[in-house]
Amino acid sequence: MDPNSEFVRLWTRHQAEVERYLFMMIPRQADAAEVLQDVSVLLWKKWDQYDPERPFVPWAIRFAYLEVLKWRQRQAREKLVFSDSLLEQLHKRHDEEAPLMEARRKALDSCLSKLSDQQRKWVYLRYGRHGAVKEEAEKTGVSMHKLYYALEKIRGQLLDCVDLFLRKEGWSDA
Repeated sequence: MDPNSEFVRLWTRHQAEVERYLFMMIPRQADAAEVLQDVSVLLWKKWDQYDPERPFVPWAIRFAYLEVLKWRQRQAREKLVFSDSLLEQLHKRHDEEAPLMEARRKALDSCLSKLSDQQRKWVYLRYGRHGAVKEEAEKTGVSMHKLYYALEKIRGQLLDCVDLFLRKEGWSDA
């Protein structure tokens, strides 16, 4: 496979995970989005150093962490900047929790696929865009109360399903 195509494939697949990491480390969304752009450029420049035998996400997260530190240095005069020790704690905690979070994402994907099309649509409406549930209620004639009640039941089903999935995968304390 063409190395450039492989980069695009991996970055497209895992960009959201790097973005979540940055949003955890940087308090303002606009700043995190700017750092994400810096990270994507840096990863592209360093792509020839990537070892395809190793996982992509930890490699990308390491660059993201370094970019967060650079961003912090530039923002040193701001009042809303995390301390170096807090950033290090957050980074360390992310590394510790990453395997469990990946297992949870896999479990949620599996559990979402078991829902009916309508249930999945309601979940995506609820968590995808502010106000979408109200629009759906108005469009379909179903009361918002009934939709939210249905979503509460679906959330319970998803929680039970994810818990069972994780226990089957050996995550007893998840």
